[in-house]
Amino acid sequence: MFPEEIGVQCGGDAEDRCARKPRTSRWRRRVVKLFFQEALVDPIGTTPTLSARLLAMAHAARLAVVAALTAVCAIDGARAQPAQTAVGSTTPRFEVASVRLNTSNERVRFRVRAIPDAGRLTITGMLVQEVIQSAYGLQSFELVTNGSPILKQRIDVVAKAATPATVADMQQMLRPLLEERFKLAVHREMREMEALLLVRVNAARLGPKITRTMLSCAGVGTTNLFARDPQAEPNAKDRCGVMPTDGPGRIVANGIDMRALAGELGPSQGRPVVDSTGLDGRYDIDLTYTPEVFSAAAVARRGGAPPPNVDPNGPPLATALADQLGLKLEAKRASIEVVVIDRIETLIED
Repeated sequence: MFPEEIGVQCGGDAEDRCARKPRTSRWRRRVVKLFFQEALVDPIGTTPTLSARLLAMAHAARLAVVAALTAVCAIDGARAQPAQTAVGSTTPRFEVASVRLNTSNERVRFRVRAIPDAGRLTITGMLVQEVIQSAYGLQSFELVTNGSPILKQRIDVVAKAATPATVADMQQMLRPLLEERFKLAVHREMREMEALLLVRVNAARLGPKITRTMLSCAGVGTTNLFARDPQAEPNAKDRCGVMPTDGPGRIVANGIDMRALAGELGPSQGRPVVDSTGLDGRYDIDLTYTPEVFSAAAVARRGGAPPPNVDPNGPPLATALADQLGLKLEAKRASIEVVVIDRIETLIED
């Protein structure tokens, strides 16, 4: 087969050029010349070199033309195609979603309600900044903002997945939704900061109030707002997530990982709490302590009384962590991965 018999089809702007048959008269002349040379040397065809050399040269010519055309098409095709991000192809999305500004001053007890069996998520009156934190599974210190006032707006979200989805999955579905409605763009980087590391007191054992869970809780949310189970009874033992309690100074949770526990401790410490326990898997936890603001000494200084169900003479958090969970907080400067907001624009409402 001669090279001009080869047809290569390409897409994009290069189609006309790539589909055009190459000019190959010089190849034909070389093959014909070789034929006559071989015929003069061996007129009766007693040597096998003629057919072999003819076939080899034709095949080499064909391969050369195909390779050249393929390279040209690949380059032009790449130029014609827009870049595609991994987020669009790998991140799960809600099938339908409504996002609106919430301008009321109404306060709701549970700002997040997720129904995994229905794949339904409802967020009420939450700050845009908090929704971003939840979408990326971050504590507040892990999000570096750009000072935009949009982050302080409150929004309502009602969204539904095409199929049942775990709470953790629905958190991730918020990412493309934020990208679509707020044109959100972020990147990750490492930053040095003062932190509290959550570590084990004794590598050989844990405390009596923490045990590896027997429940199947892989779909529990990854931040304190999404890890809570608003449908559970206070102090429930048969449901996954962080349970409602009857007062401050109590953390009751089933099937959470150590990162979620660090997220529960962080807001009261005024510094980032980073999981450095080295503990994998999920645990049931029942921690009781007296917040510093409700300690007997603090109550005596300002007067009044502590809230119901809070013992002013109970153990402080540091003591309770060590005695009940076998954990402690160590102050240390650490390198922590953060998510940096590069761009956020005004909400595109429904």
